[in-house]
Amino acid sequence: MAAEIFLNSLGSGSEGNSFFIDTPAGALLIDQGFSRKELLARMERSQCDPGRICGALLTHSHSDHCLGARVLCDTLNIPLYATMSTVTHLAKRKNLPKAVRTFEAGASFEISGIGVTTFPLPHDVDTVGFKISCGGISVGIATDLGCAGANIRRELANCHALVLESNYDRQMLMNSNRSLDLKRRICSFKGHLDNTYTAELLPELLGDKTALLLLAHVSRECNDPEMIRQICAETLQKMERSDLHFEVLQQHVPSEKFRVSC
Repeated sequence: MAAEIFLNSLGSGSEGNSFFIDTPAGALLIDQGFSRKELLARMERSQCDPGRICGALLTHSHSDHCLGARVLCDTLNIPLYATMSTVTHLAKRKNLPKAVRTFEAGASFEISGIGVTTFPLPHDVDTVGFKISCGGISVGIATDLGCAGANIRRELANCHALVLESNYDRQMLMNSNRSLDLKRRICSFKGHLDNTYTAELLPELLGDKTALLLLAHVSRECNDPEMIRQICAETLQKMERSDLHFEVLQQHVPSEKFRVSC
């Protein structure tokens, strides 16, 4: 029987982020950017069993990624895995669960037999990306980054499923009512990826094994999902990758349950 992993986005954007990865060894919850009530409601809607979660992983300490971390982890009696810098930020805000496991960015470890590889992302707080592996299947996740260096590209290359940020359209951002300082931060190497940059990464990241591409953390004010779909479709056509499935993730609606196999 072929190995398989199921992947759900419970929501992705500046108002909350969370990914449910269900493997034969158990499930992991990447980020907890909604309240406990909302996270559990979205899991129920997506037919994700919270009882299967054996660990919660946190990319960084911004509220759209960690809002429900303490309450959800304590309710489900699961540990939170985060860097020491992120743990320190959570503790100051009284958002730290009872069970915490720290790691250094770049570390690899296992949670109940599920492989976790971490790598640092350039963002304005200590941020990491994850590669989750089980049964020979790998899922790469990288949101909240302003650029993708060699180490990031190496970890994300040829994953079976890839979740990658496509945050903003540069012209829409420049024409928005946001402050100049905010525009500069978003465009900086510690900010976010724009649609063009993300599309330019795809030929290097999408390998023979890659079957699923999910474009995430889309700005509601400074982006257009249809624009992302068009840019991505054009890139995939040039790559002759009609075999690959891609979706633009939504903020307020959980995704379908994506099956990833090998």
